[in-house]
Amino acid sequence: MNITNLELTQATIEIFAGVICLLLAVIILMNGEVRNSWKQLKWMFLSTALIFFSEAAAYIFRGNTDGFSRLMTGIGNFVVFFLNLVLIRLFMGYMNELLSEKGATASKIYYRIVNASIVLNLIILVTNVFTKWMYYFDDANYYHRNTGWYVYTVINMVCIMTASVMSIHYRQSVKKTMLAALLFYALEPVIAIIVQTFIYGISITNLGIAVAMLFMLLAYLLEWSKTKEIKQRRSLDIMILFVIMTIIMSASIFSCIFSIQRVSSRNLRSDSMVLAHMVSDSIEREFIKPIIVAETMSNDFSLKQYMKKSGDVSAESVEKNVAAYLESIKNGFGYQMVFAVCDQSGAYYTYDGISKYVDPENDPHDIWYKMFLDRNQSYDLDVDTDEANQWALSVFVNQEILDETGNLLGVCGVGVEMKELQRLIKRYEIKYNLKIDLIDQEGLIQVDSDATRIEQDYLEHAYLTQVGSDEFVYEAGSGFSRMTKYMEDLGWYLVVEDRNPNKINVIEITAVSIIIFVVGLLMMGIVFFVMSMRERNAFKELTERRKISLTDDMTGLFNRRAFEEDCVNLYTQGMLDDTIIMMMDVNGLKSANDNYGHQAGDELIIAAAKCIQTAVGTLGKAYRIGGDEFVVLLLGKEEKHRDVLNTLERLVDSAKCSYPCTLSISKGVVVCKEHPKLSFGELKALADKRMYADKDDYYRRSGKERRKI
Repeated sequence: MNITNLELTQATIEIFAGVICLLLAVIILMNGEVRNSWKQLKWMFLSTALIFFSEAAAYIFRGNTDGFSRLMTGIGNFVVFFLNLVLIRLFMGYMNELLSEKGATASKIYYRIVNASIVLNLIILVTNVFTKWMYYFDDANYYHRNTGWYVYTVINMVCIMTASVMSIHYRQSVKKTMLAALLFYALEPVIAIIVQTFIYGISITNLGIAVAMLFMLLAYLLEWSKTKEIKQRRSLDIMILFVIMTIIMSASIFSCIFSIQRVSSRNLRSDSMVLAHMVSDSIEREFIKPIIVAETMSNDFSLKQYMKKSGDVSAESVEKNVAAYLESIKNGFGYQMVFAVCDQSGAYYTYDGISKYVDPENDPHDIWYKMFLDRNQSYDLDVDTDEANQWALSVFVNQEILDETGNLLGVCGVGVEMKELQRLIKRYEIKYNLKIDLIDQEGLIQVDSDATRIEQDYLEHAYLTQVGSDEFVYEAGSGFSRMTKYMEDLGWYLVVEDRNPNKINVIEITAVSIIIFVVGLLMMGIVFFVMSMRERNAFKELTERRKISLTDDMTGLFNRRAFEEDCVNLYTQGMLDDTIIMMMDVNGLKSANDNYGHQAGDELIIAAAKCIQTAVGTLGKAYRIGGDEFVVLLLGKEEKHRDVLNTLERLVDSAKCSYPCTLSISKGVVVCKEHPKLSFGELKALADKRMYADKDDYYRRSGKERRKI
């Protein structure tokens, strides 16, 4: 059973208002007052307390469709309307007792009008149980007014106005303070009823009655305090002080609830967008590796030669070589499916050799090949079953293999098992109560945690023309929010539904309310402490998420996104003159990749990053902005870069690699204040130019050829 923030606010106000009315009734009872008017006032407070508790129950259980919730909502609303009639009758009795104590007798016409009106409304209320003429509940167990509600309300207003006219008629028999309180009691609920006629959501009529009754109590206390002994007044003063403390405590709790409601409403979109970005980043990280692997395969010189020979000589002549190559990719990166297709021979190679010969014209399972080539894209993603892996559903990254002149040699790629992607998505869905889908341009589901929906179900896609790749498009629904973004690298749309409506468990709410009432001000301190800790944890989690989004996964340095943000900040804050730009690039990376594999190249990149980070330390920030490209931003004195470079050279010279490769880094340094007329882009270009000059010098000194590096 759940309750929304709006319902929580209303129910909590009703509960605390009911508690206050109950306390006031207890005060009257404990004071031992024997006057009948005082006793009538006690029953009025008790009835008002029951109205608040019943209305709170109606708010708590509404919106829940189980049988018990429907029963409690029905009973709660019925009791509220019934007790309103009782309260009007008690008010008339209270006024009658006040007049009797002053020796006056009210005309019976007033009582006859009120009694007739009450009977009429009681008939309407009872009839509504069978006809739903006054109010009804929809399928979701939400309350709705009907025609009879307006009739009931008008009759109630007649009763209240009759009481007002009666108090004015006999104004000479009551003191001015009491008369003002009686008139306020009559007019304030009338105003509330008029307002309530035009709005739904929060009930204010009964709250208006409660406020008016407090004024009546204060007026009576002013009169009563003049007639009682000091000792008796002292005991009442203690009780009043307790009531004031309770009211202050309640006001503080109301303020907290309204603050929570405002903050949650304001941050609901922000929280959903943070979750969507987190999912997007994770999916991009999951796909970036196979995309890079497929691209690397397509540019591999050996594989190109094999594809040429497969088409010119025979597919079988290179079968073992291609299989060995694909097996090395499989073992190196852990993919169950690695393949290459020769366009001329049609041979479909896997690490087991030739699996088949593709025939898109006659074999429906090979239609993917023709569709991929027809798209005229360098690569794409395709959901299909993997024949070589027990027909496991997979996402294939297809990449064109082109020769030096741009002619098609074939297609290569890797297959990512769908269950791995589903495991990732399911983890987010369970942990954060989300629903995540990847869909194509037509809205057809490509990736979903439920395998039965993949390439079977569609999502509504008319709005996709409004979706770009820069930011999520946010849509708020009933009980959920939907964020959609075009993932350009995948060619698919990411749809994230946040199914976390602003709901709080009703059991927790009632328990907290009881505890707050018992422990008072101490509990308020605990609540504020818990709230501050939650805000602190939320801020910490958001900071950690942002840190992850600005960090390069391989090296731990800041990434290109962080670099671009810092560049904008330096420019907007006018700090370029205090900045030193250091561009760096690893020498010999291609040679290491070609001779020892990409593991050796990755090791060089990681080693270079460690040396750069250690050399920079706290003097600045280091970024990896490309494959083996690094940049360092230093702030402060220009001598800093000399210390960094000296330290970096020592670290690079002492760096050790598990492969027979030597770490070397080219560097280009620009002290920005030495070039005041250059823009930041021009300063960066100058640092790049100096770095490449240093790289040329490295080639001359080492005697190595540039094309092999």
